[in-house]
Amino acid sequence: MSYSEIALGAARQAIAEAEALLNAGFARGTAARSYYAMFYAATALLAKEGKDFIKHRALLAAFGVELVQTGKVPAKYHRMLIDAFELRLDADYDLEAQVDLEHAHQVCEEARDFVAMAADRLSERV
Repeated sequence: MSYSEIALGAARQAIAEAEALLNAGFARGTAARSYYAMFYAATALLAKEGKDFIKHRALLAAFGVELVQTGKVPAKYHRMLIDAFELRLDADYDLEAQVDLEHAHQVCEEARDFVAMAADRLSERV
């Protein structure tokens, strides 16, 4: 199994976790797991390009340069990833931040879309 396949599997698991947390009413946990679903999916796409990142901000930047600027991925996915990252920071580290279920639901939907896009791109023959 390739690293891209492993990362995509982690993305799918994170989506399932986000959905379970959303159904239980946990907005902060949903936001965090939704971001990680996108992070793992982005990791899978970048691994296919021969790129490996540990730091979140480095991955965010590389996603823009390697995938969006080259036309391999629409720019909306970069915005989704950045917005989810910022929400995850609020959810995990800012106890005064308001993370409501409506916003958590939105980011979970975006994460589903992001992971589906990554799966489609990874299945393409190049």
